[in-house]
Amino acid sequence: MKITIYKIFIVCLLITQIILAGQGSAGAKFLQINATTRGSANGGTLVARPGLIDALSYNPATAATLTGANSIIHHSNYFVGMSFDYMSFAYNMPAIGTISMGLLGLLSGDIEETTELQPLGTGRTFTANDFAGFLSFARSMTDKFSGGGTIKYVMQNIDKLTASGIVFDMGAIYNVGLFYDLTIGFSIRNFGGDMNYKGENLQEKIKLSDNIFEEEDVRIEVVSEKYSLPISFDLGSSVTIPVRGKDKLISSVAVHNIADQAEFLSIGLEYNLGELMYFVLGHGNLNGMFNNNATELELNGNMRGFTGGFGVNLHPVFNTRSWLSYSFEDHKYFAPIHSFEITISF
Repeated sequence: MKITIYKIFIVCLLITQIILAGQGSAGAKFLQINATTRGSANGGTLVARPGLIDALSYNPATAATLTGANSIIHHSNYFVGMSFDYMSFAYNMPAIGTISMGLLGLLSGDIEETTELQPLGTGRTFTANDFAGFLSFARSMTDKFSGGGTIKYVMQNIDKLTASGIVFDMGAIYNVGLFYDLTIGFSIRNFGGDMNYKGENLQEKIKLSDNIFEEEDVRIEVVSEKYSLPISFDLGSSVTIPVRGKDKLISSVAVHNIADQAEFLSIGLEYNLGELMYFVLGHGNLNGMFNNNATELELNGNMRGFTGGFGVNLHPVFNTRSWLSYSFEDHKYFAPIHSFEITISF
């Protein structure tokens, strides 16, 4: 097992070097949105939080220790009238592993079309929507080590243009067993080939000549430039500290290396009031935590700020393991993102 972990660590280092060497632009950025309220409230640090369906989108290996069936429905009021929605279902089969599936989407709503000749609008509207569906599998190799992987089908639409591709995630977590249940984890997300747009808006007819006896109009199609996916390497840890009774304090930290950004650090501090409620406070980019005047260059392109939220156990009301939760995520130039979520376990 130690040899296996060592090999995985070496592979991670090599992939990290690839990401560092390829920093530039990337598309399909909706894949980097915090997909759950607990994840958002913790600043995106759930890379090493096993047993939470909320952590599935950050590290597929975290689902290995789920029990029974778990489902989650999430909604975020995103920037400039957009909305982000996420839903997933996970089922643990003893001695086999946990199978998960889900959908996520960033929806623009209706956008009014404008042109150079009609800057006030043409009277026509269009949409720009991004979607992804995924299938994931995770398994505990030992009582301390778990691994997992995810395959995603990604599709981006804008008006009459579409781009699609296959994307992979992989990750692992290891319970060190020291210092208040210290757990470490890593994940490599959104690894896949380049994508490019195709569709009606890239096609047009051109007239070769005004002479009616010449050839008819010819249909041409413009080939759009390919763009990279936002591949990322995340390395994180979490510590669970007993406080009193069943209360506990969970601190988590993660280092993120995304293809089109420099490295940044995020933190989360969660207090569990027994099995009744939890409260969270975090920060999405420590480069800007103590410097409100930090420039875009100093923030490495990451405008996230303070995060927070809470969850309430609905078991006393509905007699089932379910949670209602809320989170906010502050940003430097935009209004905070507010998210709501229902989690149910069977």
